[in-house]
Amino acid sequence: MDLSWGNLRYTSKFIDDKKDEYSGFELYEESNGRSQRVASVFFWNANGQYFVETFGTDVPLEIMSLLITETKEKVKIREHP
Repeated sequence: MDLSWGNLRYTSKFIDDKKDEYSGFELYEESNGRSQRVASVFFWNANGQYFVETFGTDVPLEIMSLLITETKEKVKIREHP
């Protein structure tokens, strides 16, 4: 994701933690030359479910919805042997 929302810009970054067996996307909000991580959506193999995490800021529902969709479309769910 890379889009503008009012005076903010939102970008996503893929995350993959093989040790803890989760992968997904982190969401960054950029404003006035500063970037901060504001949310993440990830699939955790140990629970077999998706999770949403926010980091102390409001995120527009439409942006979160796009991040959830991106994660579900691009994250490959690992199967346990």
